[in-house]
Amino acid sequence: MTRSFDFVVVGGGLAGATAVETLRAEGAEGGILLLGAERHLPYQRPPLSKLAITAERAPPPRLILSQTRYRELDIDLALDSPVTAVDSKRQMLHTLPGKKIHYQKLLIATGASPCRLSLPGAALPGIFHLYSLTDAESIRSSAHKGQHAVVIGGSFIGLEVAASLRQRGLAVTLIERGVLLNKLHNPEMSSFFKRAFEAQGVEVIVGDAPAMFQGEAAVEAVVTQAGRTIACDMVVIGAGVSPETGFLRGSGIEVGDGIVVDRFLQTTQPNVFAAGDVANFFDPVFNRQHRIEHWDNAIKQGKLAARNMLGQRLPYDEVPYFYSQMFDLSFNLLGLFESGDEKVERGSLQAGSFAAFYLRDDVPRALFSLGRPTDETKVVELLIKHRVNLKSSKPSLSDPDYQLSHIPNQTIYILQGGGAFGGFECGAVRALEESGIRPDVVAGVSIGAFNGAIIAGNPDRAADALASFWNDISTLSPDLPDESLRQQVACGLIAMFGVPQFFRPRWFMPMLSLEQMPSHWSSLYDTTPAIKLLEKYVDFSKLKSSPVRLMVSAVDIQTSELVVFDSYVDDLTPEHIIASGSLPPGFPWTTIDGKHYWDGGIVSNSPLDLVVKRCGSAGKRVFIIDLFPGTRTALPGNLAEAMARQSEILYCERIRSDVKTRDLIRDFRKLVDEIVAEMPADTVARLRHRPRFIEMMGEDAPMTITRIVRENSEGEPSSKDYDFSRQTVDQLIESGYRMTRQALGL
Repeated sequence: MTRSFDFVVVGGGLAGATAVETLRAEGAEGGILLLGAERHLPYQRPPLSKLAITAERAPPPRLILSQTRYRELDIDLALDSPVTAVDSKRQMLHTLPGKKIHYQKLLIATGASPCRLSLPGAALPGIFHLYSLTDAESIRSSAHKGQHAVVIGGSFIGLEVAASLRQRGLAVTLIERGVLLNKLHNPEMSSFFKRAFEAQGVEVIVGDAPAMFQGEAAVEAVVTQAGRTIACDMVVIGAGVSPETGFLRGSGIEVGDGIVVDRFLQTTQPNVFAAGDVANFFDPVFNRQHRIEHWDNAIKQGKLAARNMLGQRLPYDEVPYFYSQMFDLSFNLLGLFESGDEKVERGSLQAGSFAAFYLRDDVPRALFSLGRPTDETKVVELLIKHRVNLKSSKPSLSDPDYQLSHIPNQTIYILQGGGAFGGFECGAVRALEESGIRPDVVAGVSIGAFNGAIIAGNPDRAADALASFWNDISTLSPDLPDESLRQQVACGLIAMFGVPQFFRPRWFMPMLSLEQMPSHWSSLYDTTPAIKLLEKYVDFSKLKSSPVRLMVSAVDIQTSELVVFDSYVDDLTPEHIIASGSLPPGFPWTTIDGKHYWDGGIVSNSPLDLVVKRCGSAGKRVFIIDLFPGTRTALPGNLAEAMARQSEILYCERIRSDVKTRDLIRDFRKLVDEIVAEMPADTVARLRHRPRFIEMMGEDAPMTITRIVRENSEGEPSSKDYDFSRQTVDQLIESGYRMTRQALGL
């Protein structure tokens, strides 16, 4: 009998268990099945190389979720049920013993298994690999009776096991064919760890490798390629891992050093995702395809894969994070060390407070941190993620007291909607550019989306491109001695005749069918001319590779949902920009992939919130160009002024601060600090290096906000936001330039 589920997750590790919990937390409905190859409930694997070996008695597994929690979440569990085949065309799984499972969405999180050495005697009893709870118990049991252990491999797992066995009182020999922690690409640090292990009584042999294992009923010795014979009664091999993909043969899912997925963790087959150690994903931070073998990555990818199974299309852009603890040494590694070609160090390894920054072209690519403050590690993670150039700060990096939180990790422009007021943004960008302030991210809505697209499409000459664009869309109006009268006449002409290259009135368009008659209009103007205008200034095929990330918002008419279009995620077109500015009843909705959108300003006219959600707030330098000042001294004097004031209140920027949430976070941190103060110092030192501790307790670099506010004269007409006349546009550009210089203190 075939069982059917809406969501099936294959893999009983951190990625799989995190994914099913996230699915329910994000509102997933329908059946969810978690398939595990082991007979145990999904458990934490990091303790296997530590407490599971050092304990006198076998400790109970640290479950990721309890049996009760799975019941509360209505998650079906199928343990001791390895998957033998996947039929992606029929969306069917085959498991032992001969069962079939149909899925709507599938996540594969099967992890990786230890590599085996093809050497004489490798099958002798007493030779172990560490992967599962059963493996850890076998090693612990053997260590309880043993006296001398050989550990093969000087990577994280090898060093952790060697430290645990030594702490149990065994004589330990560690063999590594290269240098310890080779991935650090730092001979000095490799030597430091070698000396540290030798000081704890571990014999460390580098530059050698096993050639064979000897023994009768069980392993008795390891013979190395250099001719050494090392007597022992147990061997633990940590020679790397291989992703678990054998069951995917014939599935149509692309495999290559793991399961090949894109930045959304989606495989080459529809409705199939992969996460954790098995996922070979495209990394937008380092612009490469690779796998990461660490529990922190498994948790984060499990969460994101679940959200993308629900259609959220979020890219995985986290910095690779590693944490390890050996004897009294706890340290963190961030990023990809092979990506750096320059190293800057601060502090001292011997003093127990040390950091090494790995840079390429002055951009941080990796960090090794031992005994450094959690705040520092958290800030560096963001500097790596956002590829911040540290050229001006590099001379200070070697100073242990230099605060990295002073370095802004991204510059952001927030561009509001406001029709013709967008000319003010044009002048503001000119002043910012002249001051050397160029954006990493531009978020815009309505006319701000148009300006933002031009900035992202012309990162080296944004101000010139904007000036040309605004020259194209400005119209001629008669020169009249009274400025207020001139503006009113200009607005009347634009309302009647439109803006030729931007929008045109429907009453001058052919009415050759019933659908084209006014009784069937859903808008007053047609925005088709704007497509050609946008294509003149923006090569949309190159937005994904632009150094400026563009985000624009629109409202889904049918769901009322505010939707974000992101140039680093979506293949943006002119229609996406026009959708952000489709303000009814003037402009029609814009249809993209069968969905219909109106102006994003209907929900939020200032997209700061969406930037914070996508990029975080820590260390951001934000410039908000505010087109609708929040205060006026005079009350509206007529109906038109009342409607204009309503728009100003609706569209003005309000920086929301959830005081209650901030207080809760502050109180939580104080509570943790109080608990930590009661703990032994060595325990605290280890805790401070854990990724979750850094994430929760590390202080964020502050977000700075500069507001550039448009002048709001009391006598301006209520229709000025659609006054695209040349005179008014020039006034707005000049005002934007002047007010920006004033905001910058120039």
